[in-house]
Amino acid sequence: MSYKEVLDGLKISISISESESMAALGLSHAHLVDAMCEAARHMLALGATVTYGGDLRAHGFTRILYELVSRYRKDSYDKKNLASAINFLAWPVFVHSNLDDLLTLNSEMEGTAEFRVIDEQGNALSIEAATALLPGTTFDWCSGLTAMRNTITAESTARIVLGGKTSQFNGNMPGIAEEVLISLKSQKPVYLLGGFGGCTREILDLMGVENQFNASNPNWPHSEEFKQYSLVDLRNGLTAEENTALANTPHIDQAIVLVIRGLMSIQPHSGSKH
Repeated sequence: MSYKEVLDGLKISISISESESMAALGLSHAHLVDAMCEAARHMLALGATVTYGGDLRAHGFTRILYELVSRYRKDSYDKKNLASAINFLAWPVFVHSNLDDLLTLNSEMEGTAEFRVIDEQGNALSIEAATALLPGTTFDWCSGLTAMRNTITAESTARIVLGGKTSQFNGNMPGIAEEVLISLKSQKPVYLLGGFGGCTREILDLMGVENQFNASNPNWPHSEEFKQYSLVDLRNGLTAEENTALANTPHIDQAIVLVIRGLMSIQPHSGSKH
């Protein structure tokens, strides 16, 4: 006998990174780690698979995510989608990764989480297949990151977004911005947690969403594109009032409650006993 969790079968992408405005908001790296843990923990506990595009830095979010995943081994009612997390590595990120560390982690997480290396054409490769292509390889940061972000969006049900720096980025625009823009263009549900500042809050400002602090004036590449969107384009199951609350609350618990409420509303079938 098993139970179908309410988010079983959904793949939720989490976009999170530090921002330049965190200190001004009285926030630290520890607050961002807590937010990441709470978001991922609730998604995993409700049966979703967490998708993430990141690297393997010693104190990065990928390792934190895998620590959580090890505690939430999935028991899917239909024995499908058993991976609790899928980490997508853009080709340039893979090229710069420590291969021994990557292979070790991949072995440790087998059956619980998986890595997918995304080449610049958007093809998903196993670590072994990607490794065979390394000798003499070339890469372009912009096309590599865009391909990975397109792939994650295509495979994910919805995206949770918070933080994000707006300078010193490798792609065509800030990473958080590109991920949100691809989701909007793909009409995939997006949850923008603006209380942590950064690129996420600036996107909300561009969309004309109420800001309890002083609104920003973003000028990073492609920022103007967000002015054509409004809260209705988030397609996330929340009302305008709920999305405004999500855009402003600094409390991760409140934000997660709103995200779950939205996901439940776009997921027509609740949990059932089998």
